[in-house]
Amino acid sequence: MTPFRQRLVAEAVRLEEDRLGRILDDPAADARAREAGVGFEQRLVHRAGAMALGRRFAGTLEGLNQIRFWLLLGAGVLAVFAGIGSAAAVFGQDATVNIGWALSALLGLQVLMLLLWIVFTLYRPKGGGGVLGRAALAVVHALGRRLSRRPESAVVLSASVGLLRRGGLGRWIASALTHGLWALFCLGALVGAAFALSVRQYEFVWGTTLLTEGSFVALVAMLSAPAQWLGWPVPDAEVVRASRIGLEGAVGRELWSGLLLSSILFYGLLPRAVLTLVSLLLVRRAAGRLRLDTSLPGYARLSDRLASHAHSIGVVDPSPPETAGMEPASRGRPAPVHGPVLLIGLELERDSGDWPPRLAGVDWITLGRADDRSQRRDVLSALRARDAAPGVVLVLCSLARTPDRGAERFFAAVREQTRGPVWAVLDEGRTLAARGTEHAGRVRQWQLAGTRAGLDYVLEIDLDDQRHPGTRELVELVGQGAAEG
Repeated sequence: MTPFRQRLVAEAVRLEEDRLGRILDDPAADARAREAGVGFEQRLVHRAGAMALGRRFAGTLEGLNQIRFWLLLGAGVLAVFAGIGSAAAVFGQDATVNIGWALSALLGLQVLMLLLWIVFTLYRPKGGGGVLGRAALAVVHALGRRLSRRPESAVVLSASVGLLRRGGLGRWIASALTHGLWALFCLGALVGAAFALSVRQYEFVWGTTLLTEGSFVALVAMLSAPAQWLGWPVPDAEVVRASRIGLEGAVGRELWSGLLLSSILFYGLLPRAVLTLVSLLLVRRAAGRLRLDTSLPGYARLSDRLASHAHSIGVVDPSPPETAGMEPASRGRPAPVHGPVLLIGLELERDSGDWPPRLAGVDWITLGRADDRSQRRDVLSALRARDAAPGVVLVLCSLARTPDRGAERFFAAVREQTRGPVWAVLDEGRTLAARGTEHAGRVRQWQLAGTRAGLDYVLEIDLDDQRHPGTRELVELVGQGAAEG
């Protein structure tokens, strides 16, 4: 596979692991990545390519590329026939052709769209790409999702969309599609016009109410300049004046035909073909410069695992002192959070299919689940890899479980790896109630564990109930409204 496709497979693996909330264990793939002995990004690529999941994604990508090829081929054929249809509409049953209407019908819209593309490219270099190209990309992605029967298609398409948004790659692909489809339209119009002019005889006339005759003569001279430079015969001022509507006799049929065909070529086909080639070169350059964002949590938590001498960072510390009679530290409600909200799941009862959880009004960055030693190591690696301090780190815990030494040590490790505040968020109280366990005592146990580990806040919520007091408090503290305020 090309480097871009290898990175796309790695991105798809990251998305799937983010959805599951954990790193997929594949010791052989991890070892192969470590043996590569190159940069971290290349180790990520090697790992994804060696995984069984990565190979499935690669096979799905090949199938999607075949679907895209046929869809784009169909779009190109439709563009050619659209151009032929436009020429057929201009050269209908009427043997008299208004040269102004003919040029407007065959070139007017696409020249206007070309000028708009130039304006948006100059003044909005990070956006644009062409309406036609963006629409074609959207249709290709939508149809590709429907036509592909593989379950991995949605993940691969999401990964491709994410990569296309970076480094201008998607913009230049959209530009290449836009100019390519318009070039095929002009090619169809040129072929259709040449065929119609070859098999039938047409008279060319013009007329204007607003412009003067001299203005129209000057306009024709400007349009015919490229053809005249190449020595092609074009209408002169006398022929233009003699072809005005209302005058008797046909003048300069061949000259007007040459002007029409050369205008389609020089103002339609050639500019679009050149811009298609330039866009493809920029696509190649952007694809060559594209790199994975290794600061994303899904990649960062692999840094220790793929290090040349990976080792466990398990906390080896003495047992905590006896806490008989110890009370949880009394801390008031913290101030609203400003900055990224990181979420870690600690030994939750909820199924991995329910991860990451959603809470209306809160947009958090999931670092993953920490259900075993390797997952905790990966989560801590992702937390340690972040340069800037987060607004808050939320450790989502299950009230259905009793906090043990491992959970307390993990709290302490999270506290050690970040400069931002760390909160324990207690969920799954309904599961605790269903088991008939005392609620207040279990909450106090978690509060004591948080106090010993040095956490900044412990809050009980119910993710399934937006009206729960703790849930409302969490939304007020870390929600988008709080962050903006």
